[in-house]
Amino acid sequence: MMPRQTEPNANNALGSLLRGMLPGCAVLAENTQTFADYPGRHSDVLITGRGRAPVVVEAEYEPAATVEQDARERLGLNIAGDGRAIEAAIAVRYPAAVEAAYDVTAAVEQAALSYRVLYQQGDDFPRAGWLTGTVTDLADLIRLVSVPQQEVERAAETLENGIDGAAIELDDMAKLRPGSAADLAALLGMSNVHQTRRMACAILANALVFHERIAGMHPAVKHLRQLGGPADPTLQDAVLAAWEGILAINYYPIFAIAKDLLTQLPSAAAARVLDVLRPTAQAVAAAGVDNAHDLTGRVFQRLIADRKYLATFYTRPESAALLARLAVAKLEEIDWSDAAAIGRLRVGDFACGTGALLSAVYDRIAAQHQQAGGDPARLHPVMLEEVLYGCDVMPSAIHITGSTLSGMQPEVQFGQSRLYTMPYGRQEDGSVKLGSLELLQSSAVQTLFNTSDPALRTGSIGEETAAQVIAQIPDGGFDLVIMNPPFTRATNHEGAHATVVNPAFAAFDASKADMDAMGKRMRDLGKNSCYDGKAGLASAFTALAHRKLKPGGVLAFVLPLSVSAGTSWDKFRQLLADEYTDLEVLSIAANGKDMSFSADTGMAECLVVARKLRPDEIPAERARFTSLRRRPAGRAAAAEIASGVLTADLLRGIENGPYGGAVLNIGTENAAEIASAKIP
Repeated sequence: MMPRQTEPNANNALGSLLRGMLPGCAVLAENTQTFADYPGRHSDVLITGRGRAPVVVEAEYEPAATVEQDARERLGLNIAGDGRAIEAAIAVRYPAAVEAAYDVTAAVEQAALSYRVLYQQGDDFPRAGWLTGTVTDLADLIRLVSVPQQEVERAAETLENGIDGAAIELDDMAKLRPGSAADLAALLGMSNVHQTRRMACAILANALVFHERIAGMHPAVKHLRQLGGPADPTLQDAVLAAWEGILAINYYPIFAIAKDLLTQLPSAAAARVLDVLRPTAQAVAAAGVDNAHDLTGRVFQRLIADRKYLATFYTRPESAALLARLAVAKLEEIDWSDAAAIGRLRVGDFACGTGALLSAVYDRIAAQHQQAGGDPARLHPVMLEEVLYGCDVMPSAIHITGSTLSGMQPEVQFGQSRLYTMPYGRQEDGSVKLGSLELLQSSAVQTLFNTSDPALRTGSIGEETAAQVIAQIPDGGFDLVIMNPPFTRATNHEGAHATVVNPAFAAFDASKADMDAMGKRMRDLGKNSCYDGKAGLASAFTALAHRKLKPGGVLAFVLPLSVSAGTSWDKFRQLLADEYTDLEVLSIAANGKDMSFSADTGMAECLVVARKLRPDEIPAERARFTSLRRRPAGRAAAAEIASGVLTADLLRGIENGPYGGAVLNIGTENAAEIASAKIP
């Protein structure tokens, strides 16, 4: 009789499999010296990595009566030789087939594992019951829960406090030197108000954080503390010289506009601002939290001037993750192990804001590549130079997107990226422009600047001519267009817009004549498309996405829930019915509140994902509708919802009676219901 596999054997096999799926992480199985203050308490599997919170896995064969308690007892314990505490522990149940297997590694790899995540701060996941998946699914979950939440929150608070303190210094400067304040606003393309000065400080703070992160990776880049002491009158010159050296390496999306802003500051104001922001940046960098955890986007989004009129509402990280997973899953015939094949993909967000959606797509593609045995670091230049296209009308938004994407692999250099600030409002030649929507008439448009090329630096003084670049964004050239576009409409009945003639075009201090001209421009550009002025600018961006997608390409949008039934959205719904297939629509039932996927729109929203027909295909007869009980509580919940939506079958047809849809459970909790409906 063959001997049974012991639990340590299974744990070693699990550790070996996870090691291959989590490159860049240290994975120790059956380690007896795990915890500093408890030398007798070991871990079944321990996963650690740079910029990630350590995760411990405790596993037992079913019925695994004590595994959950074992995992919970390890929460809060400090890792020996590391000092970090366990924030998340995962309890895993092996099925009996693993214990009886001859090849334990193959058995673990093929097993249907049961697992749940226990958190030091509570809110275990799932709330009730267990998840079921493969070791690949477990590796994905580990990657998601290893985000150091406590450090992220502390770092975000530290960063925002520092920005607010520095902005006070710039407000004082504005009283004494109004011309200098106006110059700062001009560099950012914003109004000369307090909010703009906060944004300037946020850009400077972000550059200082990134400076500290890459110091030592390049011999010429010194740490911030080496550039001078407190209240040093030469600190401004030292920082500018250091940033000039960093720009010689690259990192233009982050440092070009920051250098211009710091150059513009009077010496006394610069010294006071740097006295506040340098220790802030050092504290944030010391927390070990990088841009991949969306720290930059979280903070910057609170600071964007004109954000109501531009509707630059922040897509929540969990919402972005959900939409990105649904969208990337619909990309067909991609060899995720082949970096060259991935490099041929084209992904666009033509109202990218803080880059949350592009970052989520990047993260999902990198994870797919990593799980297929690839190296995400080697993929980084390809993603930024070739794959990802981002456009926005705000220079600060492009800075945020560029720094967030660069921060995915901060030590890896790249060349010219595809991030563009688009012309918006009244131009010097008297014409008006509508940002990315100008691409409704052309595959190329002259932009304010590209954030990577040193000859096209962000808003550099005296470089206005050189700062123009032609963005080539071809029709029918994109595999995926993913967006959370502005929802503003030309009507002025909404509360915050009640006194504005045309809130869809009211940003950047536009005059009534400007707004009227922009409205006419939009009507001209939107002819013969699914644009409807009553639906607002969001419908114009759906028309743009349709134009840019290639046959077989994927459309993925956050849209107002009115898209599902509102008469002003008729043309868009007809477009989906005639020219798309594999349609998914997700909304949030909730209780009449919290029905948005964005951070603070205060309105009901939905996710729309569909694939554009190829020439030999016919439109789908049915679409699938998912009603979530609530917004995903985190990236792990978003991953489970996406998996459930994508694998659901035997759905109830909505015409079969009012009995609800197929239940999508997370553990034993009803997270959503899914039903199919005929497309008229």
